Amino acid sequence: MIVVDIRNIFADRNIQLCDVNNEYIYYLEEKNENGQNDLFILEYDRSSRKERLIANYSLEDPTFVEHLFVFDKSILLILENGSNSLWLIEIDKKTGMEKNRKKVVCTGSFKDCNALDSERLIITMSPDSDNAEIFRKYKEVTGCDCLCYLYDLAENKKYFVKSSLIAKAGCRNIKILTVKGEQFAVILDPYADEETKENFFKEQRWVHTDIRDNIWICRLNELEKELEQGKEIITKRCIASADIKALVRYMGIAGNKIYFRAKEFKSGMEKICSYDAAVSRLDVETTLHSNDDSVMYIAEESPFKLYSVLEGVQRKYVKGLLNTEVELEYDSEMGDFVSCMDNRYVITNRILHSTEDNASFKYCFIYDSKLNKYESYACSSYVKGNTLILY
Repeated sequence: MIVVDIRNIFADRNIQLCDVNNEYIYYLEEKNENGQNDLFILEYDRSSRKERLIANYSLEDPTFVEHLFVFDKSILLILENGSNSLWLIEIDKKTGMEKNRKKVVCTGSFKDCNALDSERLIITMSPDSDNAEIFRKYKEVTGCDCLCYLYDLAENKKYFVKSSLIAKAGCRNIKILTVKGEQFAVILDPYADEETKENFFKEQRWVHTDIRDNIWICRLNELEKELEQGKEIITKRCIASADIKALVRYMGIAGNKIYFRAKEFKSGMEKICSYDAAVSRLDVETTLHSNDDSVMYIAEESPFKLYSVLEGVQRKYVKGLLNTEVELEYDSEMGDFVSCMDNRYVITNRILHSTEDNASFKYCFIYDSKLNKYESYACSSYVKGNTLILY
């Protein structure tokens, strides 16, 4: 386990963590002094323990919301206020110089965005009163209430996404997987939330439509090219599917594998499965005992790990199920389980409330199960792989 303690740097600051790797941590800081809103993009060097200012901006509009995407050589900063336009700024990661700055105007009200790579973004827009007819026609083509664009930063072009699958997935249901240097898009296509889908199963004799969850995979460069060409049907492969009798839900990614949970409604049986994209192999990894209400399953998405946590009267019992071999217990007073590192150190979070000033305080606990000792920190925490960040 590696602990990066940057509380002194972050003291009394409005910080948003954006990216963590083995060498650096990237984050945003927003300040409001004398009525002026300023945004700072910062880098923390984990070896030298020094902070470096990459770039800073004065925000004329105090309602701006920031979205930051970090890549090998560049950083993409998107500023939006929920209107029909957004600012897209490309920054050189090393020098902090602007490589590109564009105002992108779309139809509707900004909803969300996600960077597929350093040059292309998915942008989704919600309906507004001025463009009701456009949204109606778009829904006829895609079946989606929101407009979806692909924006090419290098060419400064935006494309209507005509693929109903991508328009439905939007921004958060597209995950990027790298296998042997090649990037793939993993597209999550659940029919509805879990409760709704199970209700369809219970009433299936009255249902005459195809109620189905799917998880798809495709090459990222092919996907981007086909979206630019306006194709309604993209080249893809289904790696997991469940009809009205079951469900499939994405869990996480580790290495070449995509992990998902499969549940059969009739028996209640749940399994964790994986798809190895390097060899196109599907495996059942483990079975969950979902009928036991005393057991919780805690997952870390990237890299994927799965734990079972049994709640006792005064103790919590943790067992690693996938990609971790931990088996230990800790005092329930330490709070909610977050992660375990090196099969030894338990990370927990607890929120304490003060009745005097009606305030809440976040605490992070690190419990060493071998030495049976713990440390507590009045701060927020973030776990990424084998790194714990205190801030």
